[in-house]
Amino acid sequence: MAPALITGLTDDERRLIGRLLDKLTARGPANFEARSYYEARQTVKHMGIGIPPELAVRVKAVVGWGGTVVDVIEERLDWSGWKVSGDDDLGLGQVFADNQLAVESGYGHLDALMLGLSFVRVGTGSDGEPSPLVTTHAADTTTGDWNARTRRLENALTITEVKDNQVTRLVLDVPGSTLTCQRTNGGWGLVERDDHGLDAIPVVVLPNRARGSRRMGRSEITRAVRYYCDAGVRNLLGMEGNREFYSIPQLALLNRGLDAFVDRNGNPTAPWKVLAGHMIGMPKDDEGDAAQIEQLTVSSPDPFINQTRQWAQLLAAEVGIPSAYLGFHTENPSSADAIRAGEARLVKRVERRQTVFGLGWLEVGRLALMVRDGAVPEDYWSRVTNRWRDAATPTKAATADAGMKQLTALPWLAETEVGLELLGLDDEQISRALAERRRAQGRAVVASLTAPPVTNEPGDGTTPSA
Repeated sequence: MAPALITGLTDDERRLIGRLLDKLTARGPANFEARSYYEARQTVKHMGIGIPPELAVRVKAVVGWGGTVVDVIEERLDWSGWKVSGDDDLGLGQVFADNQLAVESGYGHLDALMLGLSFVRVGTGSDGEPSPLVTTHAADTTTGDWNARTRRLENALTITEVKDNQVTRLVLDVPGSTLTCQRTNGGWGLVERDDHGLDAIPVVVLPNRARGSRRMGRSEITRAVRYYCDAGVRNLLGMEGNREFYSIPQLALLNRGLDAFVDRNGNPTAPWKVLAGHMIGMPKDDEGDAAQIEQLTVSSPDPFINQTRQWAQLLAAEVGIPSAYLGFHTENPSSADAIRAGEARLVKRVERRQTVFGLGWLEVGRLALMVRDGAVPEDYWSRVTNRWRDAATPTKAATADAGMKQLTALPWLAETEVGLELLGLDDEQISRALAERRRAQGRAVVASLTAPPVTNEPGDGTTPSA
């Protein structure tokens, strides 16, 4: 598209759109490569020495380690919304439910881990949509300029619609305004200018592995990970070649040439029939000498397996995950303590992601209140926190088990909201449980008030009152 042809915009806005589109285009190849490794669709270069190129094309060996590196972190990033101190949740629970953020947040986390960063937009919903509307966007459809001092985006461009491989709708966010442009048969034009007057761009960045010199994040699929994935693919391809060429015992024929391999009509025998033959019978040569047949030692696939295991161990060390996650287990099952020790670095890495992503989700909550109410409580940052499932106990059963151990030490916590959270219950389940408990207490009080009084009958062994 040509931003200069968009009608209804100022020259500065057109130039800004053009520059941000160039930024997206420049990052396109890197994003495509990261997605390729995540989906095990990368193009692996083969030397063509030990394995014929024709075999490499036909076999199409793949290694899914790139996806594993991302998924083992994402699977432990369960965000359950905002936690607000006090009785009033500021309506953030409704925002979380209306936008299905229990699922949508996972999309944002996955894209951030894969591509290095993702974005979350907050805006006003149209008819049939929740308002405020919260949506996640990948780094190959959204970009912007980062301001290190405000720790927010100065502007943002989001491609919201693509048809027939052409951009047909985009949104530009600048301070105080959101501009929506659309492509029609008559060309590009501005279709909506929302002068919302917010104090920040309504787009939030979720950066992965950000650092001071690279605030916009870095993909989990690093150069080292890509190399190990490619090496693993080449190893598997070598093992496939080993199976094709050496699974049938190799025979060596001495004292005879290819003329020995003919059928009864004198025609040459097909090579595969010679290789697959369990017994080869042939007459003596013209001089009366018999041919000697010797079986060669078949090559074992163990060298390929051991080398693949070595690559897996190097990859596990690079990304901080147990090598068992990559398919290699020890003969002796690991103890529970050994498993926890092996996952210690992974758990710490996930907790770091929770801290960084959590800051972004707090900003999303603040923007949602701004869009809905036009204001945010002054104590917002001190009252609102994030709910994350414990990174060390990713399953509900493990969470409940850990919670029971804590409640055993402090039994009175079992009757509080905090205690129910420790057991892994979500907000709805906690509300229902506490409501049921209040109703049960109310019924007990009513029953005690309506119960007939206890009277002392003669002969019951009690002393009547004076």
